[in-house]
Amino acid sequence: MNRPAGGAWLRVPLVTPRCRGLALGCAVVAGFAISAAPSDAQLRFRREAPSVESNNPGYDGLFQFVRLRFSSGGGGGGGFGGFGGRREPPWAHDYPRAERNFLRILDETTLVGPRVDASNILAVDDPELFKFPIAYIVEVGFWNPTDEEVEALGDYLNKGGFLIIDDFRDQRGEWRNFEFQMRRVLPGSNLVQLDGSHEIFDSFFRIEHPERFVTATYRGLPPLYYGIFEDNDPTKRLMMIANFNNDIAEYWEFSDRGYYPIDLSNDAYKLGVNYIIYSLTH
Repeated sequence: MNRPAGGAWLRVPLVTPRCRGLALGCAVVAGFAISAAPSDAQLRFRREAPSVESNNPGYDGLFQFVRLRFSSGGGGGGGFGGFGGRREPPWAHDYPRAERNFLRILDETTLVGPRVDASNILAVDDPELFKFPIAYIVEVGFWNPTDEEVEALGDYLNKGGFLIIDDFRDQRGEWRNFEFQMRRVLPGSNLVQLDGSHEIFDSFFRIEHPERFVTATYRGLPPLYYGIFEDNDPTKRLMMIANFNNDIAEYWEFSDRGYYPIDLSNDAYKLGVNYIIYSLTH
């Protein structure tokens, strides 16, 4: 995306027909299977998951996936988590398989034309972020940005950037931290719960009941979707969307490994595609 010298990115309308019931996973990521428990081979895969490394391709005019990295201590250190012996900082959960699989789906189902062989990891306050119209961040329950990061992210969103927030839960703990940090980023902003009537759920795939999408990861907790509107006006641009009690990248990452039913993986892909199309056309 090109950005004019004085402001936000130029939004280019895309020919994006609304679709219903497309089996996304079978189009690109083969090998879906429904399994009650991971096999020994699957557990070995988890233990051997790739280490987190930044291999940013650099801006080339194509749509590129951008993941934001952060320390959970507001300037150093940071917590680690994972499973099966895998250890990684919270911001790196599901990297890099999640974005690689998702980009292949985005490429096959839309006219966005993303770069599918690489993606970016950027610090929240990296000036390079302003070259990319969409950013993705996870585990914001552990996010404690510095004042410099807060200011930079606020500038990014106010100039037309869009933020996708994924993989967090817990109304009392993680939500409170997320809400506090977003009010630092966008002072005076209101977090608004979104339902199926908002156009982000009809930007490519028609999703009438997003609250029914992708619920297995957090053991039945109802997924909720929150956004912040420009000037707190619901008729204006949505600046961010947060998947609360949800983790769509978990389904992207393992969509070709048979950990989850096909329908759940498809739901996660549909949400991701809708977010990209909405943000590129508003």
